[in-house]
Amino acid sequence: MYRKSPKADTTRIGQVLAGCDFPAAKWQLIAHAEHYGADAGTRAELWSLPVTTYPDLAAVLTALGLLAPPTRVRPGYRTQPGVQAAARARPPR
Repeated sequence: MYRKSPKADTTRIGQVLAGCDFPAAKWQLIAHAEHYGADAGTRAELWSLPVTTYPDLAAVLTALGLLAPPTRVRPGYRTQPGVQAAARARPPR
């Protein structure tokens, strides 16, 4: 589907699904959009979603490619605030 801009599409999908109860299955999203009176393009986008249950609007937008998937912190790479704070508090030698 032709997209105007990701921000406009995010707003449009957000308005259509504003009253939808999450978590929601794909069929519930489509039914809600049809009850809302969404245009054919919006309904087509929702029909293109994978069949699953979506925990929130962000998951729907991510599945549609309108939001970047959340990034994960690499395992083993954690800051140690206590150690770093102690190192900063020490006077220089």
